[in-house]
Amino acid sequence: MAEKSWFYAQNGERQGPVTESEARRLVQDGTIGPDTLVWSEGMENWANASSVLPAMGGTPPTPPPVTPNSMAGSSTGYGTGSYDATRPGAHPADFRDSVRTVFRKYATFSGRARRPEYWWFVLFTFVTSLVFSVLDAMLFGMDVEPLSTIFSLAILIPSLAVGARRLHDVGRTGWWLLLGLIPIIGWIILIFWLAKRGDDHPNEYGPA
Repeated sequence: MAEKSWFYAQNGERQGPVTESEARRLVQDGTIGPDTLVWSEGMENWANASSVLPAMGGTPPTPPPVTPNSMAGSSTGYGTGSYDATRPGAHPADFRDSVRTVFRKYATFSGRARRPEYWWFVLFTFVTSLVFSVLDAMLFGMDVEPLSTIFSLAILIPSLAVGARRLHDVGRTGWWLLLGLIPIIGWIILIFWLAKRGDDHPNEYGPA
């Protein structure tokens, strides 16, 4: 039987997943302490490691009963309820949540981003850039574009960050974004990866 996977909080950031054996080593080296918040599938909320982590003598969480409703959306992280950004494995699915998530993770290059998060943000960027271009033309003429320039600088880092997380979702390192510097061929390969369905299982960059 496969070991249960655990997530833990460190310096306000979610870490993991780690197996119970790995969690035991983290307890031994002091990375996970009694008051460290941990989470595993079947838990409604994060809890202190001392109360639920077997490596610290805690009682593992009891899985909820299996019902048709609980099965809906369980494998993708989208589910039928509202998006919860604090839930491991949760991913935004609509325009508003996707844009908010990208800006909330402004310079977060770790983790994964599903296709909706990335492409909704691309749409937001395109539409907003178009609006600012029109405003620049109306207010300042065709020679200068201060609004467009400011917006482009503001979204540079989050655009790179969500691009890296999107590549992580298909098992690629974020450094592959540099393919964008290669005309035609690099663009085609990059777009293919960015549009590709992500891994349905945890990979080295995080949970599905």
